[in-house]
Amino acid sequence: MISGRVKHLKRGDNVVALSGSHKGRSGKVLEVNQGKALVKIDGLGVVKKHTKPSQANPKGGIIDMNRWLPACKFQLCDDSGKALGRVGFKMEGSDKKRVSTKAKK
Repeated sequence: MISGRVKHLKRGDNVVALSGSHKGRSGKVLEVNQGKALVKIDGLGVVKKHTKPSQANPKGGIIDMNRWLPACKFQLCDDSGKALGRVGFKMEGSDKKRVSTKAKK
């Protein structure tokens, strides 16, 4: 299993899949698991889960949920999902700012 810290993605970023069955599709990052280098992307990796009845869900049933996907398979993109970019950091005074740079092809 891949381990390490996810430095290039944050919650709320728009990303595009670089490989796998979702290649070329884009979505928004919902969650990041730093310890296992995994992310949940809105609309990608949706699976159905069978749930037993509980107090929160008295009927039980089948729910759709996002599964964890490897963070290394995703790259930051703009809102349109077309222009890929990398994440860089810039110092402004004593503050470290996160900036997106478009990759040159």
